[in-house]
Amino acid sequence: MHLQTLDPDRRFYAGLLEVLVQVMGTAQGYLFEHGPRVSSLAQGIGDVLGIRGRARAELLFGGVLSDLGMIGLVDEAWVAPLDALSRDARVLIRVHPQRSQALVKKIPHLGSVAPLVRHHHEWWNGKGYPDGLAGKVIPLGAQILRLADTVTALEEHRAHRVALGSDYVKRVVEDGAGKEFSPEVAEAYLKLVRDGALPEFHLTLFHRACLEAAGALLPEEITPVGTQEFLIIIASLIDAKDQYTAGHSRRVAKLSMAVTKTLNMGVGEQTAAWAGGYLHDLGKVGIPASVLTKEGALTAEERERIEGHAPAGARILASVHGLEQLAGGCRYHHERWDGSGYPEGLRGNRIPALAQILGVCDAYDAMTSGRAYCHTHTHREAIGLIAGSRSKTFGPRIVDAFLMLEDRVFAELWAPEEAIAASASTD
Repeated sequence: MHLQTLDPDRRFYAGLLEVLVQVMGTAQGYLFEHGPRVSSLAQGIGDVLGIRGRARAELLFGGVLSDLGMIGLVDEAWVAPLDALSRDARVLIRVHPQRSQALVKKIPHLGSVAPLVRHHHEWWNGKGYPDGLAGKVIPLGAQILRLADTVTALEEHRAHRVALGSDYVKRVVEDGAGKEFSPEVAEAYLKLVRDGALPEFHLTLFHRACLEAAGALLPEEITPVGTQEFLIIIASLIDAKDQYTAGHSRRVAKLSMAVTKTLNMGVGEQTAAWAGGYLHDLGKVGIPASVLTKEGALTAEERERIEGHAPAGARILASVHGLEQLAGGCRYHHERWDGSGYPEGLRGNRIPALAQILGVCDAYDAMTSGRAYCHTHTHREAIGLIAGSRSKTFGPRIVDAFLMLEDRVFAELWAPEEAIAASASTD
């Protein structure tokens, strides 16, 4: 059995940043590519204003991450958008800048982006939110994001309207200068319009821009603890879709790495299992919470969406330089030893080793976590079910290794995340 190795280096961390960018796109449903488009325009405006280096990189990640706090918030409004949001939904949406800021502040090396994220809905005249800042008190990067966000939204299709034309958007910026928008930022945008120099958006070019921005923000060496903290953030966004599975990804990661240790696999292989555990459900971010938490029987369409999360997450990982090795584990972690799994019905050792490991650990945590749609088993019951599935649902070698795990491994699954992060460098 062969499991490719993975090194948690600077390239890996940059790859996680790109994963986060793509997760934002899938999470926002019909707003897919909104964040990257905001970022591209913001950097174009920043170029006119002479913004370079680190500050320019902050504009890119500020644009992508400004709506990070929207994940798990009024989720249905993005999946099945209405002509108008309810009053309760609007109240919730107004707290997303603070939620985004809190998440961004936790991402190692991106702390300087947090003020831009918090204040990207502030208006020049003080009528914005969440703090009612006005004028030059608003960080310049946030001023730029406010305009870029508005312009990008107006140019996108919405449930209640078609995309608005360039002449209309230009008038909005002209009329909003000194009100919603900084006069200086508005003039920089209008200069791009007059010069025919508005940046064109291409996803491939944006991926390159992400790597360049990461290069400007990241230190030369990334510590294991920093990478662990970042994985916790991404996993929390995945788990946010289902209140019953909070901490699921972290527990699968912990168990998966323990299994690789029991199998005497190398440090790189342990790292792949650890990272794969955090990211194996990546594709769930794009599934409506109402489907993920449905208590009754799923329709054929709903089941197709659920089963699509594995290949969807794998596509993201396969597209990110440095994380390609995790794609197979993500895609096939619901395959079964007897061929009864999905998405391809692989059998036996045709299932990648990483996927086999993730599959057993994922199943154990599903059995023992309180969920709305299935019975919760005790630890002893779950162990018995897994033992009984040896050479049927799960591979015999993986089951044997899982059953050899010490009791302390299972006890530590419920330790606070801070303790898990602190132990990353010694695991």
